[in-house]
Amino acid sequence: MKQILPYISVGLDEGNRCIVVVEDYELFDFVEDFLGDKGDLSYEYRTTRERPGGEVITMFFPLGVTPEVIEASLSSMSPAEVRRIYKLNN
Repeated sequence: MKQILPYISVGLDEGNRCIVVVEDYELFDFVEDFLGDKGDLSYEYRTTRERPGGEVITMFFPLGVTPEVIEASLSSMSPAEVRRIYKLNN
């Protein structure tokens, strides 16, 4: 996994499927909208894992989507904005 923004990591799962791990639900909602609106990228499914004070969401993308595609799309997000959204619930 490679942390590309605060609280957001990108990598591959065991089956070489691109995944994005987001450490807060509000931030996940923002990332989901951003990827869909700006990059026309939709994930196939997601999982959640509870953590103290919230949850961690993992987005699983179709096999044709690479981590580089996700990173390129998210590269225009402001780290300050990501931190601001994360702090809404944390």
